[in-house]
Formats: sequence, structure tokens, C-alpha cells
Amino acid sequence: MSKYYMIADIHGMCGGVFSALRKLDETIAGADGKTVFVLHELVHNTAVTAEYEARNVCFTDDINAIPGGAIAVIGAHGVDMQTEALLRSRAATVVDATCPLVKKLHDIAASLEDDRELVIFGKSGHPEVTGVAGNSRAGKTFIVASDSDIAALPELKRPYFISQTTVDAARSDTALNLLKERFPQLEYSAGVCDASFKRQNAVIALAKRCPVVIVAGSAHSSNACRLQEIAAEHGAKSFRVDSHEEIPGEILEKAPLIGITSGASTPTRAVDAIIRCLTEHGFVPAQD
Repeated sequence: MSKYYMIADIHGMCGGVFSALRKLDETIAGADGKTVFVLHELVHNTAVTAEYEARNVCFTDDINAIPGGAIAVIGAHGVDMQTEALLRSRAATVVDATCPLVKKLHDIAASLEDDRELVIFGKSGHPEVTGVAGNSRAGKTFIVASDSDIAALPELKRPYFISQTTVDAARSDTALNLLKERFPQLEYSAGVCDASFKRQNAVIALAKRCPVVIVAGSAHSSNACRLQEIAAEHGAKSFRVDSHEEIPGEILEKAPLIGITSGASTPTRAVDAIIRCLTEHGFVPAQD
């Protein structure tokens, strides 16, 4: 029996990730062999992090671990204004690799007056959400992740809504509509990035055709995990894997058609390795 694989029309690294990688590469090239320190991960992918560690890059969540006078890079998810100010006072060189869309959310949060309330739809503790909240000049900032969180909000007088860039677009829309119903005076800006939106739509189309979907991406990548969840919600048996070695053997032996996609922080080589693995197990490209 023939076995087939199909690749999502849109998948893999987004423009913001490519920009962050380019900035780190340029920083390494100009460092004259010195260690380059990155505050947090550059992007949420273990293979990318390991590759740069082999190139004398040190990733740390502790700003005190960055020596005075060092070369430092802010990761793509950004940081709050106090952390950035402290880093700039400490390091000799600071390169900001924050995703441009995340930077836009920082600017929106920082523009709010003290009599406003900022409502962020996203995952509490995620570096992006922490950075946006930490740039807010609103009198109060709330982080919500569910309908119940929205229902638990106090009465708000001048609320403003934004969302984490990598959350599910449909869930963000639902949250926005619930907030509109409760607070007719709500103002808002788009948060979910176009790259995330397109990848989410592409995996929906993939899941409708493939009984099994494999998502290449790391466990701490919100966008990769969300792609896996969306595929499952649309009827596919879905798996998120950091590498081809994590693909269940039973799937390789019995699945008639496997769909492949990858998160916005996942390098192309991870998908290439999955395709080679499937090919070795008898899979061939599906014909439309």
C-alpha cells in the first residue's frame, strides 16, 4: 500500500525570526571572537539555540549574568522598558532583535495614559506578554487567556485590547468580541501577526485532508504548539516534534497520509529531516 506526505502551503520561519537571526549573525561577525550574550532565547527553538551556543553565544534569563561591557542582544520576543534600560546601562553594545510587530505592541502599550486599562490576550509568563505588559503606561494592565478570565475582569472605564502575536486568531477574535459586548467603549489594535494567521489557516486546510499531521517545533514555542492544537481540533491526529527522531514509529508504519508543517521559529532543515525520514519509510509526495 502506498503512503504519502503533504506539506502545508505556508509554514516555517517568519520575517521577524529571519530578521532576528540576521541581527545575531551580524553581531557575531563583528564581535572579534568575544562572547555574545542574548537575554532570553533569540527565538523559541532548541536547535537554533544549540547552533548559536556552538558559535560562542551565551543565552541567559538573568541580566546579572551579562558582564559589564559585554555585547548583548535582546531576543525576538522583546523585554520590558526597565529591563532594556538596565541592559543598556550594563552592556557596551546592545542590539535589539525584537520582532517589529512586538515592538509595535510595546509602543501601543507605552502610549496609553494613566486613566486607561490595558487588556492583553495571551499566555501569562510568556516573554512577549511580559515585555508588552512591562511597557504599559496604563493605570492597570490585565492578562487574560480564557472566557472565564474575561468574565472575572472588574468594571473598566477606558479599556484597550491587544493580543499576543502568536495566539490562535480565532480565539483572539472571540476574546475581542466578548470584551466588546461587556465594554462597548473598548478600543483595540490587531495583535495576531499575519504570519501566525496564515500558518494557522494552512494547517486547518492540511488537517482536513490528512488524518495525521506532524508539526515541527519546540515544546516552548507557543505558535508551534498552537498549530498542533489546531490540527487536532480539525480532526487530525497531530504531533509536535522537535526533530524527526520523535515521530512515533506506529505512525511511520501505518499512517496512509501525513501532513507536515512547522512553527514560525523552526528552521527549514527540521522539515527537510522529517521528509527524509518519511521517504526512508516508504512515503512519497501526495499528488493534488
